[in-house]
Amino acid sequence: MTSVSRSDKPVEAQTPSTDPPPADDAVKPEAPAAHREAVAALPFRQLPAPADQWLLHGEMPASGQPVVLMHQTAALQIIAHSRSNTNYELGGALLGHAYRHKTGLIVEIKAALPAVSADHGPVHFTFSADSWSKLHRDRSAHYSNLDIIGWFHTHPDLGVFYSSDDVVVHTAAFTLPWHVGLVVDPIRDEAAFFGWANGKLSALAGFYELPERQPQTQIPWRAVRTSVWDRPYEMQAPSDQDSHIVLARNSRPRFSGREIGLVASAAALLLSFFLIVGGVLPLQRRVNLLETTVLNLSQVSLAEGNSLTCPDPRLRILTPLDDQTYLAGADLQIIGTADYPGARRYQIDVRPTGNNEWQLIDRLRKGTRLGLLAEWATGQNPPGAYEIRLSPVDSNNIRLTGSSPCVVAVNLAAPNAGTP
Repeated sequence: MTSVSRSDKPVEAQTPSTDPPPADDAVKPEAPAAHREAVAALPFRQLPAPADQWLLHGEMPASGQPVVLMHQTAALQIIAHSRSNTNYELGGALLGHAYRHKTGLIVEIKAALPAVSADHGPVHFTFSADSWSKLHRDRSAHYSNLDIIGWFHTHPDLGVFYSSDDVVVHTAAFTLPWHVGLVVDPIRDEAAFFGWANGKLSALAGFYELPERQPQTQIPWRAVRTSVWDRPYEMQAPSDQDSHIVLARNSRPRFSGREIGLVASAAALLLSFFLIVGGVLPLQRRVNLLETTVLNLSQVSLAEGNSLTCPDPRLRILTPLDDQTYLAGADLQIIGTADYPGARRYQIDVRPTGNNEWQLIDRLRKGTRLGLLAEWATGQNPPGAYEIRLSPVDSNNIRLTGSSPCVVAVNLAAPNAGTP
């Protein structure tokens, strides 16, 4: 079966004559225990249509890879969104179900939701807090019976691959063994899926199209072989073809000892510079992206947990969550965000619920977008209900006027009482 892409090149979609390969390899003994347990907890379901009606794009799933089955409805939604703006990377969420059939792992994509993110450009895309929250609202409103099983984004005229930035987003937000990522180049009409295979993030060999709308393929993309990069994509400036250095074959430069020393020093400085640019700065970029991704995703959990007691996003305790129970005597790490303008330091206090007197846990002298605020050694506190407070203070340790402190409630249970 064929369809014509915008470049007028036919895209072949093969019809498999047998069942898709069983994906029991996705739960091999060498796969991480957490992945094996997650797959084992999935329900068994019947296929939406006989496998000999599916249209194969690319190669059949390789050993250890899940079987991806995309409905034509979802494909058309992605095609429309990906072509709506080819100057910037676009993205969204893949919706559907993951389940087991016989011994196989099936990832069935039934719909796609576009994400409107301010954090995108010609060569990058990630989910902002607002876009992630809107995705969840839209899913609840229009596809409440579907789960988020992956994400998609575009690489306009860049080719299809997973950059290190894409790896950060996937490993931070899509950690379940059936979570997949789709990359589409809407200019070249190329595409590829990525997912977890034996615990490793890899390019998937191919995917299937479910022709629930019409027998012919609706997908203009050519499934390509690709890879997962260990670096972000960088725009390359065109090289100057006329610039070159010529050294005569028989010439022999002569330098004094002082000149050699200067050259060695300059080389050391250049080496240090390239190490910083090539190593530290990309690593810092990945760390910043990971922080942003985690903070964006935490907004969803925060909306269901700590948002009422932490109204200011610049002052938030992400863990512990409000009204959770912990063993008395344990060291409780308090992790969150302290980034309030004008604050000289941040104070973390605790008190028994109903008590008016706060006790200092620790002071943080430097703000953080995401980090350890304090560690509360609960061994001196008896079991019961407590409140933890995060406040921005001035140089006299007085709370800043107009600030709203973040307060979360926790319960300390006796060791023999257990935890929920």
